[in-house]
Amino acid sequence: MFTFARDKERVSPLLVFKYALALCFTIMAMIVYIYPSIRATSLMYEYSMEYRKLNDIREINKGLKLEVATMRSLDLIEERAVSGMGFTFPAEGQVVIIAKK
Repeated sequence: MFTFARDKERVSPLLVFKYALALCFTIMAMIVYIYPSIRATSLMYEYSMEYRKLNDIREINKGLKLEVATMRSLDLIEERAVSGMGFTFPAEGQVVIIAKK
């Protein structure tokens, strides 16, 4: 600002302090007012990510339950053991049955 044509006025420190205090209160009020909405938005994004993970885990769980249900069928297990893993049925003399007394 140009001060050629007028006299300089001395600003009292109390006035500067009042303006600084008012500015601090305004900034604090803005922070208190805005922060909860920012935090709520952040929590909604976090919730959405966790919910998506939960749905993925549920899908994996369904697949595993289906796999366990198919594994309970003894014929399927026998067929996979013989054809997939190369197991063979034991000969007559290879099986030993131990009876409890």
